[in-house]
Amino acid sequence: MDGLYLCPCVKCLNGQQQSLNDIRTHLICDGINPTYTKCIWHGELPEMSTVPPTDAVDVQVGDHIEDMLCDLGQEGFRQAHSPYYETLEIDSKKPLYVGCANFTRLSRVLALVNLKARFGWSDKSFNELLLLLKNMLLVDNTLPKNHYEAKKILCHVGMEYQKIHACPNDCILYRNEFAQMRNCLTCGVSRYKVNYDECSDNATTYKDRPTKVYWYLPIIPRFKRLFANAHISQKPNMAC
Repeated sequence: MDGLYLCPCVKCLNGQQQSLNDIRTHLICDGINPTYTKCIWHGELPEMSTVPPTDAVDVQVGDHIEDMLCDLGQEGFRQAHSPYYETLEIDSKKPLYVGCANFTRLSRVLALVNLKARFGWSDKSFNELLLLLKNMLLVDNTLPKNHYEAKKILCHVGMEYQKIHACPNDCILYRNEFAQMRNCLTCGVSRYKVNYDECSDNATTYKDRPTKVYWYLPIIPRFKRLFANAHISQKPNMAC
């Protein structure tokens, strides 16, 4: 369409056409998609490679599956997280489908999630890909049908985290004495997203949709996971 161009901001992701003024506003307010390093939708020619990039990803994931389970299977971690480890071990040996000798459920999920992260795929596009692949494979295949199921398989590999609501202006975190507050004590802005009804002067808030969320990654579980590996814990610099 004349005068409309694909917008590369973090929200549009080159999926919506906007005017130049709107694109400029989006880039200033939201920023450009950090994975959009080659402007192939705006005149730059993509680099052609003769080597499929997925080969390196598959090999890397496959090579480290056993190392990962070995690290997680160290005595201390295994005792503390026995059900998690057993589930991972089962998925690491479960074939992708009956008769498949090369791929396991865990290795393929890791490879696909790795690709999603590397190339900035949206959850929606990833769901569509998983559904397509699942329908292409044999009927009794073990591939998850969506991103949610894939995350459930890998959640035992990851670390625990806490999601903390925050003021959109970064005034406070809604925790401790502020945990039950609905509006910022400093600027007065609502903790939750506001729904303005076009047919009414009243505004309601979505209590399940906070305006801003911070992800807190506790350090203690990471130290425990790090020192669960006997080889790493014996290195001289780990004593510092």
